[in-house]
Amino acid sequence: MTARPYTGNTDGNHPTPRAGTKRFVEFVEYLFGVKNIGIYANRPMRSGPQLSVHATWRAIDLKGTKAQRKDLVEFLFKNRDDLNIEEIHSYDGTGVPFPTDKWGAGYRCSRDNWLKWTISRNGGTPGADWVHVEISPLMADNPKLVEEAFTRIFSK
Repeated sequence: MTARPYTGNTDGNHPTPRAGTKRFVEFVEYLFGVKNIGIYANRPMRSGPQLSVHATWRAIDLKGTKAQRKDLVEFLFKNRDDLNIEEIHSYDGTGVPFPTDKWGAGYRCSRDNWLKWTISRNGGTPGADWVHVEISPLMADNPKLVEEAFTRIFSK
C-alpha cells in the first residue's frame, strides 16, 4: 500500500448526488448489514469551520452493530487502495488494528496509516456507533469503477 493524496473538501459543495457514492453504499449495506445514516450535508465539520466532506457527496456515515462495524472497518482498510478510500473514522475504535480509548481513531490515505484520536482530534463523537467513510472523487463519480473494484476484491 502507498500513500495517496487526500482530497478532503477541495471539490467544495456538490449538492447533487454522485452515482458512485450511491453504488458504494449499496455494496457495503448489502455486504455488512450496515445502514446509511447520512451522505450529503452542506455544513462545517464538527471539529471546526471548514466545509465537511459530506458537502461533496463523498462522505458516508454507516451505522451497525459492533460486529458489523468491525467487519466493515477491517474490510475497508484491507481494500483501501482498490476502493480508493480516503478516510475512515472509527469513533469507538472498533476494527482499528490497535487499542484505542473512547476517542477512537482515524485512517487517512495521505499518511496511509491510522492515527489514535484525542479530544482535540475527534470533535464531539467519541464512542459513536457509526463509521465515517470518504471515497475519492473518481470513485464517487463513477459507479462502474465502484463495481469493478468490488468485483476485483471478490475475485482475488
